[in-house]
Amino acid sequence: MLQTDEADGPERWGLKCLDCLSLNSEQSFTEEEIDHLTDGPKFVYFFQVISPMKNLRKTISRVVFVAILVILGLSHLVSHYQKLNPRLLQFSFRGLEALVYYELGFYRRASEAWRVHYGLTYNMQLIEITRKSLNDQIEENPSNLENDLWLADLYFFVGDYSNARMTYQKALVRNRNGHDAKVGLAASLLMEERYQESHEVFEDLLNHGTKERNITSFLNFLVSLDKIEKANVLDQRDSYLSLIDAYRYLALLDGRKINKVIAFSDRAISKNKHMDLAFFSKGVVYAKQNNIDLALEQFSRALKTNPVNPEAYKRMAHTYGEMGNLEKELQCYKKAVEVQEKNPLYAFHLGDVLMKKYGDFRQAHFYLQKAYRLNPDNYQYAFHYANCSQILGRFDDALEVYDQMIQTCPKAPDGYMLKGHCLIKMKKYGQAIQSYSQARAIRPLDFSAARNLALAHAELKDFESAIVHNEYALRIQPQDVDTLYLLQSLYRRQGRFEEARAAVTEILKIQPGHAGAQRVLSYLEANRKKRVPS
Repeated sequence: MLQTDEADGPERWGLKCLDCLSLNSEQSFTEEEIDHLTDGPKFVYFFQVISPMKNLRKTISRVVFVAILVILGLSHLVSHYQKLNPRLLQFSFRGLEALVYYELGFYRRASEAWRVHYGLTYNMQLIEITRKSLNDQIEENPSNLENDLWLADLYFFVGDYSNARMTYQKALVRNRNGHDAKVGLAASLLMEERYQESHEVFEDLLNHGTKERNITSFLNFLVSLDKIEKANVLDQRDSYLSLIDAYRYLALLDGRKINKVIAFSDRAISKNKHMDLAFFSKGVVYAKQNNIDLALEQFSRALKTNPVNPEAYKRMAHTYGEMGNLEKELQCYKKAVEVQEKNPLYAFHLGDVLMKKYGDFRQAHFYLQKAYRLNPDNYQYAFHYANCSQILGRFDDALEVYDQMIQTCPKAPDGYMLKGHCLIKMKKYGQAIQSYSQARAIRPLDFSAARNLALAHAELKDFESAIVHNEYALRIQPQDVDTLYLLQSLYRRQGRFEEARAAVTEILKIQPGHAGAQRVLSYLEANRKKRVPS
């Protein structure tokens, strides 16, 4: 029987009970012992002391569990934003506040907090001075579209959405492919409730992905999304369509928002069963989720409602291509071009597929040329059209494109580089050297320009100049094996066998199994002491 001493204080009694009740105790009790334990004030004291201890342990356990969940959730969010858009992951009070608002769907507040973090707010007393200063900068340097974007952002910030829209439109006149200007324009149109016009801008944006440089346009987009989502009346076709467009664009940045596209599309269809763009948007989501049958069903329903929807044909073409149904793939691509002859995008997609997938360069050239003629400022259209032209040996067509690139952006090296490559294929090495030299003058540390200058000089048998440019290229990329191999070849032609052997030895350090280097090493070993007079 459990012995207790009446002289023991309640604390000692409590400790004995704890010992008996511990998980490791093998002590068992009879009914008489239990009656004795529960008799009198000692039992009451025991539960007054021990019961709060148990509750405290439970509370601590719960707090620790919640803390672990919070840490895991934050870790997941940090990882998500690092992949999504690192610029939105800012470890400051305002930056983290913005993330919380964004996660809760308070997009305007998120935008405001990010503005404070980035220092993108405007002093209301200096608005007019800032506006005048930006206008002066635009007049002095009209080619710098950043000034147009800042001016448009200023108008948007103060709620002058009409002037914001017109400023974004002016920027697009100068550069029709300006991504940030398109995002800002779509946001301004939404704020003015010009839903159909905003849809046309979003349609263009969704076809070209995200290429954000100026974050202010995205912050303005969040404000416009907040406005349209919190509108009191959402029973009009265009307002639902705008929400679908906005969330489709946001889903490009944050894939979790794709469920919002489905939700608003279903709500739109419940209001209007003939809304082809709602069916189309659902098809896009299902295609991304690799649910092919549902995607094709939604695209078909969209085309049943609107037979001249080029996007639905293009998406169906892509889906059929993924399935391996090549006949239907081409049919749908051609149908997209047919229903929108003046839109270069569909001609480009068809030409690109014909060239890369089918190897039909002649047909591809026709459609790529069509896309380029409709929008010659688009780098992607220009590059693919010129590349296809070169494959067909139509070098003059390619040179025309590259000259246009140079004329449009004379301070960018790309046009000169591409022109140089084309001239090399035409065996016009002297002109190629001029083109590569212009590219290197713009970007002195361009490895490709230096190496191609070496190749062009080598073709002209100017080996000394070729060696100079080759060595310069290797100072930029010292471990480029192909350039080292070209260098040893140039040294050998000059009879500089010791230097050639050093180049080959370096190649074998980097790539021990290099067959070409192994093949010439024995020859160079035998002739390393020789030097043929140049």
